[in-house]
Amino acid sequence: MRRHSRRHSGRRSRIARIAWGLEAMLFCFTAENIWIDPWLRSKSVPSLAPDALSGTWFLAITIGGIALALLALCEILLIRDRALSVRTKVATGIVALVVLVLSVEWCRVTNGLPGMLRRTHTVTLTWKASSSEVAGYDVYRSMTRGGNYVRINGSLVRELSYTDSFVDGGVTYYYVIRAVDDRGNRSVNSNETSASIPFLW
Repeated sequence: MRRHSRRHSGRRSRIARIAWGLEAMLFCFTAENIWIDPWLRSKSVPSLAPDALSGTWFLAITIGGIALALLALCEILLIRDRALSVRTKVATGIVALVVLVLSVEWCRVTNGLPGMLRRTHTVTLTWKASSSEVAGYDVYRSMTRGGNYVRINGSLVRELSYTDSFVDGGVTYYYVIRAVDDRGNRSVNSNETSASIPFLW
């Protein structure tokens, strides 16, 4: 009986250690991307975070997703363990929930979406009308100079200006404009322009 009890106690201890390790790893990912990386950028230090939609970004998302799945499994096992006190179950559940929210924030920020925990800024772009007849314009943005542009407007921009409302402090963004005709053909990129967002919370 004692061996059986010790075996279960050792298993619970291993599961708890795995859960806390996953929570610590996910928290470090979040802290690096949400707080540390923007601060380094504001000091002109190269970014440590992967670029959105890059192979490194996909790998980071995969690792984070697997870690979250394992964390959920560990939490289920811990909560269903009758030998654990209610206080322990509630504490581990709260920590897991906080880490989940922070992980979602990490994904949003890394993917270039507005963060829930960060102050949003705006960048207003203006340009001259195309010499050819066009149906509208597309706006592209990148976090690296000279490439990796991603379109950020949902529908064609009919005016000669566009406001990017989803930018974060401590980051430099690079923009190009493409004219679009009635057939959907797009022009080459315009001259690139950049906007450095101050590091403010």
